[in-house]
Amino acid sequence: MERKYVLSAVGPDQPGIVDRLAGFLSDEGFNLEDSRMAVLGGEFALILLVTATSEAAKDLGALAPRIESLTGLSVTVKATAAPSRGHAGVPFIVRGYAMDHPGIVHALAHEVAELGANIEEMETVARPAPVSGTPLFDVRMRISLPAGVPVQTLRRRLSEVAEARNMDISVEPSPI
Repeated sequence: MERKYVLSAVGPDQPGIVDRLAGFLSDEGFNLEDSRMAVLGGEFALILLVTATSEAAKDLGALAPRIESLTGLSVTVKATAAPSRGHAGVPFIVRGYAMDHPGIVHALAHEVAELGANIEEMETVARPAPVSGTPLFDVRMRISLPAGVPVQTLRRRLSEVAEARNMDISVEPSPI
């Protein structure tokens, strides 16, 4: 039986973390399937979907202390199953851009949740504008909209948020 794990970790950024972690996982009989990694502030954060490639592979949770020692990261491991299709729907990409201010993510996520849609992926970036230094905010979400909800409803609700928060927003079909 295939065993899957979600491994999350965070700690001080330094060169070579991914090399050491990926090598360790491979040597111990695990395959890294899906991953998200980023430097946030001065910290390196990652979340991985890892599969045991052989019956001989140990329980990944039992290896967490060795991973922590090898990488300098604080590690959490959770056994998981194949992805649920409970949130299956029509995939869309939502992109937004605005001067940064508190509450943008909450306002967008609230409207998505109210429609029964699921946020499957989200990335946000805040950075200063090149000339003025004004804080700018970018958001990209991949959502799954229930088949019974018209995309026009999603666009209208998110446009209302955008107007209230002085944002540019787009909703487009997702290629995947």
